[in-house]
Amino acid sequence: MLTRHEQVPTGLYVRSVIVVSAFGVGALWLMRRLLDDGLYLLSSAVAAVTIFLVLVYLRRRYSAMRWMAIGIGITVLFAVYPILYNLYIGFTNMGSGHLFTKEQAIERLEDEQYLPQDAPTFRWLGYRKDDSFALLLVSDDGAVQFATDDGSIETLELTDPEAEQPGDINGYRPMATSEVAPMLDELADVAFGEPPTTIRVQSLREAAATVPRYRFDRDADAMVDLTDGTIYQAVEGSFVDADGNALIPGFMTGVGVDNFKRFLTNQNLRGPLTRALVWNFVFAFASVALAFSVGLTVAMLFEDLPGRRWIRALLIVPYPIPVLVSVLIWRSMLNPDLGTIGQFLARVFGSSPQFFLDPTWTRIALIMVNIWLSYPYFYVISSGAMRSISTDMLDAAEVDGASPWQEFRFISLPQILMITMPLLIASFSFNFNNFNLIFIFNNGNPPMAGTVIPIGHTDILISFIYKLAFVSSSTSDYGLGAAISVLLFVVVGSVTYFQIRATKALEAR
Repeated sequence: MLTRHEQVPTGLYVRSVIVVSAFGVGALWLMRRLLDDGLYLLSSAVAAVTIFLVLVYLRRRYSAMRWMAIGIGITVLFAVYPILYNLYIGFTNMGSGHLFTKEQAIERLEDEQYLPQDAPTFRWLGYRKDDSFALLLVSDDGAVQFATDDGSIETLELTDPEAEQPGDINGYRPMATSEVAPMLDELADVAFGEPPTTIRVQSLREAAATVPRYRFDRDADAMVDLTDGTIYQAVEGSFVDADGNALIPGFMTGVGVDNFKRFLTNQNLRGPLTRALVWNFVFAFASVALAFSVGLTVAMLFEDLPGRRWIRALLIVPYPIPVLVSVLIWRSMLNPDLGTIGQFLARVFGSSPQFFLDPTWTRIALIMVNIWLSYPYFYVISSGAMRSISTDMLDAAEVDGASPWQEFRFISLPQILMITMPLLIASFSFNFNNFNLIFIFNNGNPPMAGTVIPIGHTDILISFIYKLAFVSSSTSDYGLGAAISVLLFVVVGSVTYFQIRATKALEAR
C-alpha cells in the first residue's frame, strides 16, 4: 500500500513521465555535445542534475520534493557548479592562448587552410542571396562549378559563362564588379565549397583551392604541419615543435598546484598583495563599524520624532539608488576643481584634498562613500533591533539611578549587537569583496610605484585579482586568477568562521 506521500494521481504521474522522458532525451543530447567538446565537468554536472530530477519525478516516494526539485537543479548548475569550476580552473593553465579544450583546439587547427604552390586556380564571378555568397568558378580546362559558402558545390554545363553572362542560379543573383570590389576583403575570408578542399578568393578575378595545413596524429598525440612535415608534440597545453615554437591556439590542461606556488613564492606579487590585504581589512572593518554607528545613531535620534515615517523615508534614500549612480555622483562632488564639495573646501580652507591622487585621502573618500551607501541598511536593522529590546531592564536601571549613557552602554548596545551580529558579519564579508565601489570610484588608483603589475593604493584583494588576471599584460591568466580567488575564499571564510565563533552569533539564545 502506498503511503500518503506516494499517493499521486495517475494522470499527473503519466504526464510527469512524459515530460521527464522528453527532458531526459534533451539532457542526453546536451551531454553528448559537451563530451564531444571535452567539457567533462559541465557534462557531469548536467548528468547529476538530470538523474536527480528523473528520480524525483518518476519515483512516487520522492513526490514531496517536486515543488523544490527545479530550484535545486538550477542552484547546482548556476551556483554550485561555477564554484567547483573556479576551483578546477585554479589547477589549470587556462588563459590567453589556452581557452579551449584539446578537442576544440585540434578542430580549430585542422580547419586552418593554406594555398599550395600547385593549387588549381579559377576565374570567378560573384553571386549573392541575402547574406549568403556564391562563386561561379571556371577552371583552365573550361569546367564550370557553382560553390556556395554553406559548403555545397555543383558542376554546371555552360559553354562560355562570361560570354553568356549567366543570370540567377539556384536563387542567387549575379553581382556586378562595382558591387564586388568594395567587398573583396570580406569575400577573401569566406571558404567556398566542401572541405577539406575549399575555394578562396585571391584577387578580383582569380580564386584558388586551399587545403588543410595541419593534421592531428592521434597515435603520436601530435599535430603535423602538412606544408613541410614539421611535427608539433602536445606539451603542457601547447603543440610545440623541436625548436620550441608553439601553435596557437593551445588547450587547457592540468598544472597541479603551480598557480598557487607561482603566486605564493613570487616576491613581486607578495609585496603589493600584503599592502592590498592590510588595506582590505581596514576598508571592510572601518566601513562596517562606521556605517553601523551612523545607522544606530540615526535610529536613536529620529525614531521617536513626530512624522517619523517621512523622516525614515528620507533617511533611506541612498538605499534604493543604484551603486553606480551614487558613486558617480560622489566622484563629481569630490572633484577638487569642479566638484561641489571640492569647491566648498577650497573656499573654506584655501585648498581641497586630492581625493583621487593622494592615497590617504582616496581611502578616506572611499570609506566615506561606503558609509553613505551602507548606513540606511544599518538604520533599518538597528530600528528593528531597538524595538525588540525588553523595557524591563531599562526601567530597572533607571530606578537604580543609571544615566542614559550607562543604559545604552551596558543594556541596549549589547542586546542590539546580539541581534545584529550575524548581519554585521555578513556585511563585513560583502565589503571585503566590494569590487564595484573600488572599481567605479577610482579603479583602485592612485597607482603604486615600483610594482611589476598595475596595482593601486586603494585596490582590495578582489580588484587586485582582477588586474592580475586581466589587466597585468596583453595576455590573460585565468588559472592564476582563479587560484588567488580560492585563497581569497579561504581568507574570508576563515575570518568569518572565527568571527562567528568569537561572537557566538549563530548560537541559540
